[in-house]
Amino acid sequence: FNNSESFASSFLLPRILPPSQSESPNLHASKMTDFFVSILGPKLLHEGKEVDTKAVVEGKDVVAVYHSAHWCPPCRHFTPLFIEAYKEVQKKGGKSLATIFVTADRDENSFKEYFGEMPWHAVPFSATDFTGFKGKSAKHLNVNGIPSLTFFDAGGKIIEKEGVPLVMEHKANFMTMLDPEEKKKVVKKNMEALFAAMDLNKDNFVSPEELKQCFEAIGAPPQITDKEVKALMTRDADGDGKLSKNEFCVDSYSVAGRSAGWLATAITKNIEEAKKKAEAKAQLDKLKGSDFFKALLGDKLLFKSGEVDTKSVVDGKDYIGVYMSAHWCPPCRRFTPKLAETFAMIESKGDKKFSVVFCSCDRSEDAFKEYYGQQPWHAVPYSAKEFRGFESKAAAYLDCQGIPMLAIFDGKGNLITKEAVGNVSSHGAEFLGKL
Repeated sequence: FNNSESFASSFLLPRILPPSQSESPNLHASKMTDFFVSILGPKLLHEGKEVDTKAVVEGKDVVAVYHSAHWCPPCRHFTPLFIEAYKEVQKKGGKSLATIFVTADRDENSFKEYFGEMPWHAVPFSATDFTGFKGKSAKHLNVNGIPSLTFFDAGGKIIEKEGVPLVMEHKANFMTMLDPEEKKKVVKKNMEALFAAMDLNKDNFVSPEELKQCFEAIGAPPQITDKEVKALMTRDADGDGKLSKNEFCVDSYSVAGRSAGWLATAITKNIEEAKKKAEAKAQLDKLKGSDFFKALLGDKLLFKSGEVDTKSVVDGKDYIGVYMSAHWCPPCRRFTPKLAETFAMIESKGDKKFSVVFCSCDRSEDAFKEYYGQQPWHAVPYSAKEFRGFESKAAAYLDCQGIPMLAIFDGKGNLITKEAVGNVSSHGAEFLGKL
């Protein structure tokens, strides 16, 4: 499984491959409810009791089969979202929906705990022919990654195999997207929105360079960017090296389960945010010395004895380190003692004047206090929301995408490196001399 909710990592979402051709004909030969019995078994669980599978699916417009497991972090992230959407669908009425959980859990207690959160039916844990990655429904759908959510019509025909991103994007409106005519309208609207988002210079055409910039803006890896640019450019019917609106919108488009609508929103948002960050960085770069650091970290910093002026911390220093870190982050907790040891050795030598400022990404003040209690340097106060966390001015300036991050500036505010975690790990107290 792969954890993700950022778009860069969404390229790693589990993929549901097409149904196995060797099994599908026999299974689809079954009639209506018999099909679901053949892949889910004769009995299902609900509220501690067994019920007939036929009774659960009979008369339903849509049947959802949900492969998931308690041990899988992406599953535990998605399940509450699906539960909320499911309850809204049930409340609104309209087309009827039956949902069946197929566990991939490794023990019955985990299954019971996880299924206890769910409002729908489940294949019993004891029905081993129908559960796990080797169960009949998993084989039929060739499920190699979880969470996996597939929607069927009443006769067992697959309506939608990519149910997870569908629910994540459309929430309680996911049922609408299972209607072919409604989906067609939404797809047309989304493709037009994506064309508008990718037409960066607003000349009513999209070039390969614009496509590349858009994929880069949402964090697509280079190999995915190259592949998707080539795929989209196959729509260039007149061979002029760019896509008109009609060429671009000739067919639907998605990548890694993300629809054109989601892509349009993500591209627009990320490009706007990048512009704002660039403008803020340009303003900061006009400042020097303590003025720069006050704008980056705030006027006041914490030390063991209380608050002090930022100016007094940075003035006269050869190097200033900005340390983005958090108590909840295991790599951070491993690196912090190494940095503290390095900091103490540099202070002991005295040949380089070095300050470090901790910029917390912790989620609570108690966690911040506990973690900062282990650190020998200054910190941005937890109350200074503008200057701490992933939305802080320092995070924006450094384009901080992950922690731990240690950025080293000279005394004037010039950035030397933002990759100093590796330098400290490799060179210890000598790392400043290696920059």
